[in-house]
Amino acid sequence: MRGLFSMDSPLMRFLGKVGDLMLLNLLFIITSVPLITMGASLTALHYTALHLIAGEESTVTRDYFHSFQQNFKQATAIWLLLVVFALLLVYDIQTVWDRTDPVSQVVRVLCIAGAVALVMVLLYVFAILAKFNNTIRGTLKNAVALALTRFPRTFSMFMLVFAAVLLTVYTADTFKWGLLFWLLIGFSFITFSNCFLLKKTFDSLTGESDSPEEPEEDEEFSLP
Repeated sequence: MRGLFSMDSPLMRFLGKVGDLMLLNLLFIITSVPLITMGASLTALHYTALHLIAGEESTVTRDYFHSFQQNFKQATAIWLLLVVFALLLVYDIQTVWDRTDPVSQVVRVLCIAGAVALVMVLLYVFAILAKFNNTIRGTLKNAVALALTRFPRTFSMFMLVFAAVLLTVYTADTFKWGLLFWLLIGFSFITFSNCFLLKKTFDSLTGESDSPEEPEEDEEFSLP
């Protein structure tokens, strides 16, 4: 029994990880309240999750605010670009949704394709910014390239997010429990889960092993 509650026991390591994810989730929610800071928050969320997976001996708070401050400008610029793109898609979809002429149908299909592309980019772009040093254009380009060239992993990450959202809004009862899940640990848990796939993708690009090493922020990559 004494070994079960020792600091190195599997149970205590698990509880410690849960505590880290709950703290990370709280930091993400607080720093995302202004909305304009969402990009920096998402980048810091991925940065800290990658550190947790890598087994770095650091603190969640220090890692989070280190990334938040370091990547604030680029993350905010990328976030605003994606928000503008999303608003344009919403406007176009609302404009042509009820129309039946051929041109409107083509525009509707293009808008849906654009929405899918936006979601795919969101799965990668802030994780790439957290991991690599690059220009805004290069970061967006690499996010698109990875989403397409690593499509099975992209699909897996998308399905995890989609399933979590769907279960949340499925009924009034699931919405109450789902809201509690998102407020307590949901954002960090989903990101942490997806970061296992993201880490494998990044390691395959940089030639890193699975040993617990800190993600190199000054590393740059560009897909052919």
